Amino acid sequence: MSNNKSPWGNRPGGNNGPGKGNSPWGQGGGRPDRNKPRDGEKSADLENVIQGFKKRVGGGGPRRGGGNGGDGLPFGRFGPFGAFVAVGVIAMLVSTVYQVDQKEEALVLRFGEYSRTTQPGLNFKLPTPIETVIKRETRVVNKIDIGGSNRTSLMLTGDENIVDINFTVLWRISDLNNFIFNVDETPVAVRAVAESAMREIIGKNELEKIITTERLTITTDVRDLMQQALDEYEAGVEVVEVQLQKADPPEGDVIAAFRDVVNAAQDAETIVNQATAYQNDVVPKARGEAAKIIQEAEGYKGRVIAESTGEAERFKLILSEYQAAPRVTRQRMYLETIEEVYGPAEKIILDEGAGSGVVPYLPLDKLNAQRPRGAQ
Repeated sequence: MSNNKSPWGNRPGGNNGPGKGNSPWGQGGGRPDRNKPRDGEKSADLENVIQGFKKRVGGGGPRRGGGNGGDGLPFGRFGPFGAFVAVGVIAMLVSTVYQVDQKEEALVLRFGEYSRTTQPGLNFKLPTPIETVIKRETRVVNKIDIGGSNRTSLMLTGDENIVDINFTVLWRISDLNNFIFNVDETPVAVRAVAESAMREIIGKNELEKIITTERLTITTDVRDLMQQALDEYEAGVEVVEVQLQKADPPEGDVIAAFRDVVNAAQDAETIVNQATAYQNDVVPKARGEAAKIIQEAEGYKGRVIAESTGEAERFKLILSEYQAAPRVTRQRMYLETIEEVYGPAEKIILDEGAGSGVVPYLPLDKLNAQRPRGAQ
């Protein structure tokens, strides 16, 4: 039904038909509708829409609110490639800084070749594709236990006996460059060198000394031999210490027999020490007594010789006097002899003129008292 209220009515040429507008100018004349392109402008408008979409995706379209951004798209002005480049740049910047712990040292490799060694702390390098870092703990002492199985613990001694050896090797990294590049699997090499050195030193010593008095000497010799071999390999390893944990004969009847031998040797040593102590006590005394007897004999010899010489000289003097005056000499000798005999004796002298009727009084009690005991 037509709209009678329309000012333009249903005049022919109006816009009352299907698809027609209500413009008073009709289809052919008047002001055109701005929202509906003309037939010749349809292809140009579609192309403009496509170009605008491309600009929006590329970040060149107008933003909501009057800006010139990418209308809220995530990649911004440069798109996915720009985001990828930004992430790569950030990763490269992060890879130029690295931290080395206090127990560590680090090797810097430039295109896979050694460049330098860096110490603990914050360090810098070229980005990761150019320079890479290898870190190792160089201030930590590593430990290797060797023994505990028949293959590694049983060794042949210099006196052709078998000894069961367990020992520990303490080592650390002294040169990180040599440790990384000169020897493949350095800990395995250290273990092999330790076993070889221990077998060589054990083969030069006797079983009794190995398990008793020479333990410290053996560990020192093994450490020195290991260090010499590792230095020849340029392994970058320092052997800190070798500790001998166990050194016994093999278990079973062998160790029981060996203990009997050791006990017998200790008993023999005890007896020898006791004999030595007795010798040290008796021999000096015997030597002193012998020296005393020799000195007394020498003194007696000198005294007898001197007395004999004096007597001979005295006899010669008396002989010369006797030859000069025999009677006087005999009388003198007689008197001297009587003087020697009767000088110390108690004497009672009776005079012949004392009278014939007088009985002499002799003090017999005093004479008996002056006799030596046991005299008849």
